[in-house]
Amino acid sequence: MKRLFPLLLILFVLLFSSVISVNAESEFDMYLSDFYQKQEKASKILKEIETDLKYGSRDRVCERQREAASYGIEAMESLIKALKTNGSKTEMENLQAGLDKWRELRDYC
Repeated sequence: MKRLFPLLLILFVLLFSSVISVNAESEFDMYLSDFYQKQEKASKILKEIETDLKYGSRDRVCERQREAASYGIEAMESLIKALKTNGSKTEMENLQAGLDKWRELRDYC
């Protein structure tokens, strides 16, 4: 479990540092909205897990971690699609690294 928290920290830094403000089009907006919604769900689940672990509860940790990672993977895929739709090629390596971190988190349990 000690490996979980540094991974989460790295993941959040990658997620929030990779969002680029641009003029949006409807398809871009759709993907970006999907990214924010799913990222929010993943973050909420991970915060709940962190709180539970802090108080000693390990109830369904792996199941919830996999659920959060699934939302995170879908969110990152939407962000990548949004940026590709917009023609942006910057930060793709960082986005792919973030996607790989979510997959690692999913497969960790």
